[in-house]
Amino acid sequence: MHNKLQERNRQMTADLFSQLCHDIHVNDLGATLEAHRATNRAKIIRRVGAPSDPTVKHILERELNDYTDHGRTCPPENTLQAVKKRKQEKRIAEKLAFEVKVEARKPWEFWPAGSIQHQQLVSSKQKAPIESVLDYHARSINPAGVWKRPSAKACNDPDSFRPWHRYLEEQGGDALQRLGNEITAFERYMTPSSAEMKAMTKVVSQVKHVTSSTLDKCSCDVIGSYSTGLALAYSDIDFAINVPDVEKEAMTYRKSLNGLKFQKIYHRVLLKLQRSFAKDVNFTDDPQLVYARVPIVRVMHRITGQEIQVQVSTGTRQQQQYTLAYLAEYQTLRPLYFVIRSCLEMRRLSITFEGGLGSYAILMLIVNALKHASGRYDPHDVGSQLLHVLDFYTSSDLYQIGFSIDPPRTFRKGEIPARVEERLSRASDPVLRGIDSIAKANPRKPYLLCLQDPADPTNDLGSKAYAIKHIQQTFATARKAIVREMEAWDQRPNATAAKHDDIGLLDALIHGNYRRFHHDRQKIGRYGMWTSEESGHSRRTFSATGSYNGRKISAREMLQKIDEVDKRKAAGSSGYRERVAEGRSSQPSSRDRNKASS
Repeated sequence: MHNKLQERNRQMTADLFSQLCHDIHVNDLGATLEAHRATNRAKIIRRVGAPSDPTVKHILERELNDYTDHGRTCPPENTLQAVKKRKQEKRIAEKLAFEVKVEARKPWEFWPAGSIQHQQLVSSKQKAPIESVLDYHARSINPAGVWKRPSAKACNDPDSFRPWHRYLEEQGGDALQRLGNEITAFERYMTPSSAEMKAMTKVVSQVKHVTSSTLDKCSCDVIGSYSTGLALAYSDIDFAINVPDVEKEAMTYRKSLNGLKFQKIYHRVLLKLQRSFAKDVNFTDDPQLVYARVPIVRVMHRITGQEIQVQVSTGTRQQQQYTLAYLAEYQTLRPLYFVIRSCLEMRRLSITFEGGLGSYAILMLIVNALKHASGRYDPHDVGSQLLHVLDFYTSSDLYQIGFSIDPPRTFRKGEIPARVEERLSRASDPVLRGIDSIAKANPRKPYLLCLQDPADPTNDLGSKAYAIKHIQQTFATARKAIVREMEAWDQRPNATAAKHDDIGLLDALIHGNYRRFHHDRQKIGRYGMWTSEESGHSRRTFSATGSYNGRKISAREMLQKIDEVDKRKAAGSSGYRERVAEGRSSQPSSRDRNKASS
């Protein structure tokens, strides 16, 4: 009897204990351990976002309302509105803290060690260790120098504040149409006028005169933007000297034109040109011979102030052919190029030896983004294509991937086929062989843009552009600002009919001070009108070699003499100034004189 009572008490105790703690099994230690493990796994707290399903969100809000309706008041800090407000305040505080942290950084922390900008900002020019990564903090760059954005007082000057708005053909439409109209208007504004093209033609003839008189058997050709129709109103003029003996020898012996032997020949040719430019009155007295991978002679035209760059031909014909082919393929490529190049030029991000992208690399940058768009946009929708180009490079992880343009593809940096058979099969394809050559990631600068040149598959167009992180951040900031301005445009009343000159959708990219640019264009246009055959200036007074009555004069004196002739002409003809401003001649042409005499 006593044993039965004891067993009954033990069973009741076990049942009571199991009710209190379900994870304990008195008679089975293994089951107890497994139950504890299951309980521990179930108690792990996982943080998830707010429910995206509107039904679930509605149920939660209804339960919260029921909770408050039954007299059980919810604490004010636990309401949905209070939680949302606290999250918004936290995001704003984090953003402000990040901006303060960025502003608190040292100026040299925004450039890689060893770069020109870093050496200028740091007093001690100590080189970074070989094993270190030359990384830096990216930021959005604003227009600098003469392009620095004008003050509020200068915003009333149409020559320095949004001058491309004068070329707008359509004022209405939605925000996307307005963005496209501004892009095409900027293209028309930056295109050289007829007087400026006449001045450029005269400068080209003067350069060819110097080269032909110095180098007998060599020819001089215009290359770069002027040969492809992509020249801006104040672009540099590039020339290539073709040395027939060197090209023939290189083709015979299959040697590279960049070899040491040919570099010496190039330097001798360019030294002769440097001395000839220094003696010519049309150019400044201090031409520079730049010893780079492709050595060039850099000289300034005395009157127009334009920069002339002369190099020995290094096979740029294929690049010109690809450029012309892409211009024919994409009708919006030219206006997009004008906007992107001007944006980078205002911020000194288009100078190659300062870590920027050259003109050809900028063009291929745009072509690469359009190629990877795979026809998602209308061929004439230039506004959507601009937003795509900005977003494409903002969202691209340049640490990991590289780009090939023709055919469009992406590849991972540092990925080389391990199998010998695969490497041999890829060696037969020049594009794949070029990818294997340029895909080797730079261990000290892993952030560099890897962009394969379609004209030369072994050439990486972004290998020297160490400022690419600033370019990415500038594109990201500009795209956000453009989208914000587009939303403001659509919210304006009567947006389809109003003029809205106070909103510039391209301000984030090309808003700067155009006063100096306008002054330089006027100087080039005046020189072009003076050199044209239909201008009213006397050929007996001025000569094309920069002299006045047989005496050498400076560029300033020549422009003053031209102004004096203009004033005398204006005194005799009241409408002379207006006709000169429109690029027309003040004197009747020979055809008009013949008609009048008949």
